[in-house]
Amino acid sequence: MNATTNRAQKLLSMTLAFGLMLAAAAFGSAEAATLEKVKLAQFGQAKFLLYLPLYVAQEEGFFAQQGLDVDVRFAGNDDQIFAAVMSGSVDYGMGDPVFTAIAAERGAAAKTVALLITQLALAGYTNNPDVPLITKPEQLAGLRVGSFPAPSTTYTVLDGLKRQYPALAKTQIVPGGMGTQLALLEAGKTDIAVDLEPSVAQAVTRGYRIVLNLNDFVPPQAITGLMTRQDTVAQHPDQVQRMVNAMQQAMTAIYADPAVAHRTARKLFPDLGEAVIQSAVDHMRRDAMYPTSVVVPDEYWQRTLQTRLDSGDLKRPQATDVAVDNRFAVAAAAHYGKK
Repeated sequence: MNATTNRAQKLLSMTLAFGLMLAAAAFGSAEAATLEKVKLAQFGQAKFLLYLPLYVAQEEGFFAQQGLDVDVRFAGNDDQIFAAVMSGSVDYGMGDPVFTAIAAERGAAAKTVALLITQLALAGYTNNPDVPLITKPEQLAGLRVGSFPAPSTTYTVLDGLKRQYPALAKTQIVPGGMGTQLALLEAGKTDIAVDLEPSVAQAVTRGYRIVLNLNDFVPPQAITGLMTRQDTVAQHPDQVQRMVNAMQQAMTAIYADPAVAHRTARKLFPDLGEAVIQSAVDHMRRDAMYPTSVVVPDEYWQRTLQTRLDSGDLKRPQATDVAVDNRFAVAAAAHYGKK
């Protein structure tokens, strides 16, 4: 065994030991009678089914078990979420984690401490009988595909396919805001509406046909993560560990028992109806939208950075550990992950 291998194994052992020590301390501190209040910013202006693990952590009592009272605030777009974190108006942000890498390049200090979404379960539906089931990207040639506006993940994925496949030169990406994809399709402005859950399940219940699963063409990457400032990591490692612990508990529960995810979704989104909730949640679980472990894999992170290098948001390649601190996630996965 060479010296490089020995050093790598020693570093991994030290990281795991550090994390397990924090996890043990955090687990013990959860017994305190008074919950510690922390503030977390999420996307949009209302609860969003996409962020089901966050709500499971709240509704199933995982944050409380970790001694935390999490105040979820709505901050708008991903850049606004990160701005709220860096300004100190919130302690954590749940959004596009690439902003920690962009910040590092610009001299700011922030870390992604957990991975929360690796696929978006993006599906395309249509009311056009001439649109076939899309099994390869080239079949999108000449079609008008509805998308959320740039720089959304949806738009980035579709634009990447256009650049990768010359046959898609005449494929049009038609941008529309959240909640407008079905309207664009019905108005005849698109041939396929690419959407998120629960909109996909709602469209299916109205008779629309699913013809596209973007996950078939895009490998998993770091889409949504838990972010915080470097000074929070340095000054409050126990708190960070407990936040990450609760998110790992939620991930484990979602995959161990589908009733947990259905129960939380049913409580928070009663207007969707049972059929839509069942279909939407099952779709997200089936497509492995959420990781089973909150550890950020190097290959997932580097795929995310590559999309930002291609778009020009990042100027140069960056090692994963510049903006990712996996110590807390490694410990949480070891203690609360699937056994």
